[in-house]
Amino acid sequence: MALALAPKKYPYNVVGVLEVPYEEGGVQKKWVGSGYLLKTAAYPDRRDIVLTAAHNLVFLRRGTRQEVRFTLDGDSDVYTLASREDGTLRYAIPQHYDERPNNPAFGYAVMVLQKGAGGSHPPLTLTLAGDTLRTTATLAGALSARVDEGDHRVYRSAVTAKMQTTSPLHFPLHATAPGMCGGPVLVQGRSAWTSMGIVTGTGEVDGTLRGIAAPIFEEAARHIDTLIAMALDG
Repeated sequence: MALALAPKKYPYNVVGVLEVPYEEGGVQKKWVGSGYLLKTAAYPDRRDIVLTAAHNLVFLRRGTRQEVRFTLDGDSDVYTLASREDGTLRYAIPQHYDERPNNPAFGYAVMVLQKGAGGSHPPLTLTLAGDTLRTTATLAGALSARVDEGDHRVYRSAVTAKMQTTSPLHFPLHATAPGMCGGPVLVQGRSAWTSMGIVTGTGEVDGTLRGIAAPIFEEAARHIDTLIAMALDG
C-alpha cells in the first residue's frame, strides 16, 4: 500500500512527529523525524517514554536554543523533552551507536517527555522479532515535506516486512519517506497492536535499495530498558 493518511485512532494516536532544532554554522535548522510512546515490562505505567531512531537525537549534541517538539497525531498539545536539574535533556542513545551508526542493531534511542505528557491512549509494547521472518506489518510516521508545510499528521503504509539471518529487517523502498525514521513497524496480534521495530532509513539488501528498520531482538529490548533508566536518571 502506498503512503496514506493514518486514521485518528489507536495505534496511530501514540505515534508522533519529532522536530529537533539545532545549530549549524551559526544557522538555526530543524530536523524532522518520528517516534512513538512506549511502555515495557520494567516501566509498565509510564506514558512519557518515546522510542525513536538514534540519528534523530544526535542533533541534540550540537546544542539548541529552542525546545524539541513532539506532537502526537490528533492531540492539540505539543510536548517537549524533560530536563534534569542540571539542565541537560532526558534522552539516551546506545553507547555503540557512534562506532557503528549504520548498524540497525544500535539504531534506536529513548527520550522522556515533559511531566504530564502522553495523553490517554496506552503506549505501544514491543514484540520480539525472530532471526528470520516474513510478516505483514504497517509503518507509521511523519513526512518531512508535509511537516515543513505545517502538517503534523501521521501517515502509514502496509508492507511485507522481511528479515534473514544475513539481512536487516527490510521492506519496499516506496513504503517509507523522509521523516518516517523513528516510527514503529506495527504488527497486529489477536488482541493488540505492538511494534517489532523502529524505521531507521534505507540500505541495500541483496543489491536492491530497501527501507530498513532496527528489529526488536531480546538483547535490543534489554538495551532499551537500560536507555530508559539512563534517561530517567539524575
